[in-house]
Amino acid sequence: MAEIQTTTVSVAVQPEKTAEAPAVIPVDVDNIYTRDELLIHNKDGDLWLAIDGTVYDLTKFSEEHPGGQKILLGVAGTDASKKYRKYHGDNILQRYAKDYKIGTLKIDIPAKESKGLFSRFKRKK
Repeated sequence: MAEIQTTTVSVAVQPEKTAEAPAVIPVDVDNIYTRDELLIHNKDGDLWLAIDGTVYDLTKFSEEHPGGQKILLGVAGTDASKKYRKYHGDNILQRYAKDYKIGTLKIDIPAKESKGLFSRFKRKK
């Protein structure tokens, strides 16, 4: 019986320009973080988040955030793109990106399962 093999391809991608995500920030190839790495930075004193595929360390900024530190702690360690877009424009990212940008969020895209000519005739175990 033949085994089906699957492959996972990991790439860093930036979202396409849309009404919800108009900013496209270049990929930082030196610092690419996984969602698992982002997730552990989710507390006071260690606060990271991602917006539009870019990872920011907002630990120092969190106390200065006009909406309060509690707002940032609520999205710390996550992709905060949707919540960010709800309250901010691109000008905010452009103003602060150089000070707080630390890298790019790695996106895992599973490869499609290969189906051979006789795959539909394969016996089930």
